[in-house]
Amino acid sequence: MKAERTYKKQASRTLVQKKNRTGLPDNLKAGIENLSGYSMDDVRVHYGSSKPAAVQAYAYTQGTDIYVAPGQERHLPHEAWHVAQQMAGRVSPTTEINGMPVNDNAALEHEADVMGAKANSY
Repeated sequence: MKAERTYKKQASRTLVQKKNRTGLPDNLKAGIENLSGYSMDDVRVHYGSSKPAAVQAYAYTQGTDIYVAPGQERHLPHEAWHVAQQMAGRVSPTTEINGMPVNDNAALEHEADVMGAKANSY
């Protein structure tokens, strides 16, 4: 009897889905989360940013912030995977551009291309 009441109580709970406030498209966010196992809830995408120009890029990621230059949204899946790589502790600076630490590891870049594209197809 007690187990039945507990079940009914649990069954009546409503799951509340968090609103996506990251700036990532829903399908890309879900894809990155499913493939990486990391939550992207704390990611913030800064569209139309002038910051990528400072590191000679179209977009770049620093922690959970993704900076995308105007018109360069096509790079978002790649950059979103860099967030997952950084969350996994796999990224450390390899060089510096205009005083900013940068990682230009070819293997991580290739992985971001492949996995970003895969995540974007969710």
